[in-house]
Amino acid sequence: MKKLWQKNWNLDKTIEAFETQVDLVLDQKLVKFDILGSMAHAQGLYKIGLLTDEEIKLLKTGFQEIINLNDLKQFVLQFGDEDIHSKIENHLTQTLGEVGKKIHTGRSRNDQVLTAIRLFTKDSLLQIWPATLELIEAFLDFSLKHAGVLMPGYTHMQKAMPSTMGLWAGAFAEGLLDDLALFQTAYTLNDQSPLGSAAGYGVPLFLDRQFVANLLGFGKVQNNSLYCQNSRGKIESVVVAALIAILQEINKFATDLLLFTTSEFRFVEISSELCSGSSIMPQKKNVDVAELLRSKVHLLLGNYSQLVGLSSNLVSGYNRDLQDSKKPLFESLELTCSCLQVAKLLVDSIKINHEQINMAISPELFATHHALNLVKQGVSFREAYQKTAVSYQEKSFSDFSIKDSVHLGGIGNLGLPQLKKQLKNEQKKYQIESDKYQAVISSLLSQKETHEKKD
Repeated sequence: MKKLWQKNWNLDKTIEAFETQVDLVLDQKLVKFDILGSMAHAQGLYKIGLLTDEEIKLLKTGFQEIINLNDLKQFVLQFGDEDIHSKIENHLTQTLGEVGKKIHTGRSRNDQVLTAIRLFTKDSLLQIWPATLELIEAFLDFSLKHAGVLMPGYTHMQKAMPSTMGLWAGAFAEGLLDDLALFQTAYTLNDQSPLGSAAGYGVPLFLDRQFVANLLGFGKVQNNSLYCQNSRGKIESVVVAALIAILQEINKFATDLLLFTTSEFRFVEISSELCSGSSIMPQKKNVDVAELLRSKVHLLLGNYSQLVGLSSNLVSGYNRDLQDSKKPLFESLELTCSCLQVAKLLVDSIKINHEQINMAISPELFATHHALNLVKQGVSFREAYQKTAVSYQEKSFSDFSIKDSVHLGGIGNLGLPQLKKQLKNEQKKYQIESDKYQAVISSLLSQKETHEKKD
């Protein structure tokens, strides 16, 4: 296949394989998004008079054909294509003729690939966002349903104070709500259009970058053309950092679940459909999906390190090293989405073993409560602490009430209405962004005459 940079020599096959073979698999995921970027770029060229009425119509037909072929899995990158951009341009030239040679006017593969990656990332984040909201809702529903179910709370892996299943689940819901703040920052940084920055230094054409950014639904134009290239790897690492925060919550949830389902604890049970067995031990029922959930944050940490490393110690402008940033980004997005779906399945399947949990409610859990009851009677806390340290086992906890801890966030006041309200606000934010994105993509993909007339 002819390369976009083809001159008077052919690339050595070993070098070509080294440079492109792995990347072709990743580029296959970018077909739709590279076409979207090309559609908007073509309309931008038409707007400034570099494409005719007939040419823009031909290109729209050609773009739609590629999308249809890709949907049918008939637009497949193969060795020799070099990248998705070369394959698309070569296909347009072969099927449409000279107009296919015009589509690259005013852009470089540098801003072209960066635009496709930004669109792919945005699309992926708009799948992760609702999945996170659904997991938060599952935790809040579980928390509300089991708000009064007492369980031991632990510090240093030892029994500490009375907790509830509602407090336990609510902690993950609130943690994920915090994580959404990081997530939305990463979403905003990614939501910038680099198209028109070309190789990193702009072009001597009056490109209307804002017009094209609007067509693609970007939140803003990434202004400085050199920074567009300098931000590659940096913004991807911010995105992965936000995903790591989400997976940290899932990691802790999975770790607790593995402990609580052991035969020594048996606080909860998980549906058999989500568990596996042993090839040698007939009695085994393993919640190994939680072990795999627990491991994924460490994979993303490795991906984050790759992204930071790949984008460091590089001079300003594009460097081919950055090609390798696609794999850790794509993998992180896909893993996070699947982890959120699996985690929700686990939350929805939890069945509490009330008898076993009640057996675990022992006198030492209420030592602090006894000490504070003495404080209420006028005893200093330090004296109450010393008295309770030697006598708490003689005390009864039959008179203990969850309502004794009524401050916000205590086991008698989980603050669930506030968290529910916060969740609704977050759901509205997502819906606004999703609707905007779907509207611009539908507009681009429609066969209507959406391009503006030439200035």
